[in-house]
Amino acid sequence: MLRMTRELYDELTAHARTAYPRECCGVLVGTASEVKVVERVVRTENRNTERAGDRYEISPADLNRIDKEARAEGLDVLGFYHSHPDHADRPSRFDRERGQPWYSYLIVSVRGGRVESARSWCFEEPDEPFAEEALEIA
Repeated sequence: MLRMTRELYDELTAHARTAYPRECCGVLVGTASEVKVVERVVRTENRNTERAGDRYEISPADLNRIDKEARAEGLDVLGFYHSHPDHADRPSRFDRERGQPWYSYLIVSVRGGRVESARSWCFEEPDEPFAEEALEIA
């Protein structure tokens, strides 16, 4: 399960709306035990300039910096969020090919500039398909 406050959810969906019609992306930072609890949402620049409408890329330098800052605060990178402009909140083939085990992938569907829905996905083993994980907005 992935849990976050309404304030953090609103922050990342606002990012998705303002990035439309391009994909937005960012990092979910928090604590993990039985439940992954998001403490912070970190916006990142979509480095995929050629296909920003249907692909996202977070620079390794940004990810390393965010990971280092999180660890200094006793937190972890829990996963990533990105938007799907005018597409469903399901992992694309590209998402499935690039996903890493354990991490949560929160996908926000934005249609016509309005957030339609959001779901979180994860998988445990490299050869497993993505499975929807519960998303709790508290």
